[in-house]
Amino acid sequence: MIAHTFGTGYGETHTWHAPADADLNGDGRLDSVRLDFDGDGLADDAMIDADSDGVADYAALDLDDDGTPDAFFTDTGDGVWGVRASPPSGFGVEPGVPPKPGRQWRPVDLDGDGAPDATLVTFADGRRELHLDTDGDGRTDTVLVDSDGDGVIDRVRHRDP
Repeated sequence: MIAHTFGTGYGETHTWHAPADADLNGDGRLDSVRLDFDGDGLADDAMIDADSDGVADYAALDLDDDGTPDAFFTDTGDGVWGVRASPPSGFGVEPGVPPKPGRQWRPVDLDGDGAPDATLVTFADGRRELHLDTDGDGRTDTVLVDSDGDGVIDRVRHRDP
């Protein structure tokens, strides 16, 4: 069972307990509870118990519905899970590990404060995208696209409100 707590940020929080039903780090043990946080009707987001203590440490969101978490968040104790975080060890791109074929997602600290502000997506063919959350709601709303991998932005995409 993994306990996960939610709240509004003001007052009482509520804790749920659910059996782990996903192995997001590939070690053969169930470490996460799949949920639908982003309202897309898919249970492709998750609460991760990274240290195996029975309490969720991270919320992971699959923003593009490809089955892989794109954004990670932690809770400050008020149940909001609003602090953008790097993936926990073993759950994302690891330093020194060569990229796998396909896409690799890496949190990027743009302002030097130690907290990820964006996510860099690198594709096997060299294309790159920088996903930005410009309004702080935890969802990508602007994507800077380098379609040929030359380091120059070729296109900008915006999420419809």
